[in-house]
Formats: sequence, C-alpha cells, structure tokens
Amino acid sequence: MAALVAALAWACSGCANAGGEAAWIDQTELVGEWSNPGGASLHLGADRVVSGRSLHSAMLGGTRCPDAMEGHWSFYSPVEGHITYVDAAFTSGDHVNLAVKGEARPCGLSALIRRNGQGINLCLVEDPDSDCSAEELLHRVPSTSPVRTPN
Repeated sequence: MAALVAALAWACSGCANAGGEAAWIDQTELVGEWSNPGGASLHLGADRVVSGRSLHSAMLGGTRCPDAMEGHWSFYSPVEGHITYVDAAFTSGDHVNLAVKGEARPCGLSALIRRNGQGINLCLVEDPDSDCSAEELLHRVPSTSPVRTPN
C-alpha cells in the first residue's frame, strides 16, 4: 500500500503548482499572445477583448466551455474575506475573468496567473480551486515586432 501511495505522489509531482506560484501582475504584462505546445492560443488585447482557439488543450479534464471563444477580460478584485468580483477598472491582479461572448451554455472561464523561473504562465480553469499540469499552461509568445523607442 505504501508503494502505491508513493507511486501516485511521484506521478502527480508535476500537477501541484504547475507554472509556479500565484503572481500579481499589471495589465501591461498580461496583454499579448499566449500559447501552449498542445496548440492552444489566447489573445488578450489592451482594449480588454479576448479571443482563443484550441482552448481544450489548455484545460485539465473536461469542460463546458467552447474550444474557440471571443469575449472580454477583466481582473478579479483582490481576495479579502473570499468575496471577489470583476471590474474593468482593475488594472492588476492574479486572477482574470474571461467572459465568453454569446455562449448559451454557462462557462465560467478564468485564468490563474503564475510565475516560475521561466516567467509568467496562465492556467485556464472553470473552478478557481483547480490547477493546471505543465502541459496545459499557456506561455507568452515572444513578440516578433521590433520595439520602437521615441526619438
């Protein structure tokens, strides 16, 4: 029995806190393109518009959410007394609401923000008490446009 418990703990060692610890970031760090090796991609615009495709490869287990989506994003309020709400006025946070536009079925999709040695990662979840494995995590896509500096 002890060997079984040890094997299960070892097998899921990549499950706990995949992507690192919770991270508080500013919206400028969040805006951009995100993807994972499974083909999921997510665009978070400065105008608070969100779009994604192949999102099922970024979510652990089954989901009621669509594989492709469009909508709006907002930060959740800081957690004080476990009461949270979404407000477009928030410009930073560690948890982002992804409001799916036009979806008839309920889909409470959000992104948990994590930081590890490689940088910021996003973990897409329906239940904020769940987490991602390393395979589902979304990583920032490096920018291909040159950075312009003012003269």
